Amino acid sequence: MWLCLATIALAAWAYLAANQDAFRTLCRATPIGLAARDFALVFLMWLAMGLAMMLPSATPMIDTYLDIAEAARAKSIAVVSPIVLASGYCLVWFAFALIMSGAQIAAASFLELPAARFAGAALILAGVYQFTPLKHACLTKCRAPMPYFLRHWSDRPHRVLLMGMEQGALCLGCCWALMALALVTGFMNLAWMAAVGAVAMLEKTLPDPRTVVYGCGLGLIGAGILVLVFG
Repeated sequence: MWLCLATIALAAWAYLAANQDAFRTLCRATPIGLAARDFALVFLMWLAMGLAMMLPSATPMIDTYLDIAEAARAKSIAVVSPIVLASGYCLVWFAFALIMSGAQIAAASFLELPAARFAGAALILAGVYQFTPLKHACLTKCRAPMPYFLRHWSDRPHRVLLMGMEQGALCLGCCWALMALALVTGFMNLAWMAAVGAVAMLEKTLPDPRTVVYGCGLGLIGAGILVLVFG
């Protein structure tokens, strides 16, 4: 399973690295056609972003599932493969990619307006989100998946798939604002994506993530103000 997840994540990073120029063009204020090929390219961009940045941060959650599964097997209790759990998690990012692809194509005409105004506002909103109750509620549950799995444990594949989807939704609740910045600001490069992935991992694994959460929020707000003033 770990080999499978690592292969998917590495393939996503490789795809993004090989298509950086095309993706940077897509994230600028350029018209996007409605042809199936155009939509497919935008969709692949968002899907690769989601899998590349978020699959590594899902490892603590999957590890927790494996710990419980090992104890269950020791008691001769049936266990669903963790690949089903990971598949549910990935389905959330598949849906997110579809939504963001549609949003990017629909907003293409609006993004042709002065970019600094939208980029600055997006940075500030993403920074403010770091301080919201929804962000912290999602992060709290992401950091402690054990109680969730103990309450919802099942030997039915569809229930485990649903658990993976719910965990993916919590992860999305933590990180969607940072990822969505690429839509307006044009932050489509490997350095930015690696930074977002690192922030997601640190938020979920540090003993006290408040320094990262609040520091990231203040940094984004400050950057947004600078862009609005000097952009």
